[in-house]
Amino acid sequence: MNILIVEDDPFYLNMIVKMVRGWTHDVTCAESGRAALEKAAAMDFDLFLLDVFLPDMTAMDLIPRLRSFRPDARIITLTGQSTRKLERELRELGISYYMAKPASQKELKSILDHMSRGQKPRTSPPHASMMGNAS
Repeated sequence: MNILIVEDDPFYLNMIVKMVRGWTHDVTCAESGRAALEKAAAMDFDLFLLDVFLPDMTAMDLIPRLRSFRPDARIITLTGQSTRKLERELRELGISYYMAKPASQKELKSILDHMSRGQKPRTSPPHASMMGNAS
């Protein structure tokens, strides 16, 4: 899959990129919402992996704008400030998965493997510590 990873923390970005590239996906990076929009306008991505709180905007602002380029794109959000209210707001925007940081390598790999095959992975309930399955 061709994945745009949007994360403003250089350490976390580097870690996620190494993992995802190691699983043989094509990866492009952006460290802000504005950079993500520029890259989404120029390239065709299968998946957006988004930090929820970026320096210039939130995922709630970014997701509708990304969908203008790719209405059917799958989106996974990552946040270090997980709450049920935030999860609900993001799910209302049609995200595929919601994950709390630090993301479990095993669960992220499972999600990407299944998305590559067009299937949904088996996941923990929405209140689990790492993520919940989209409903």
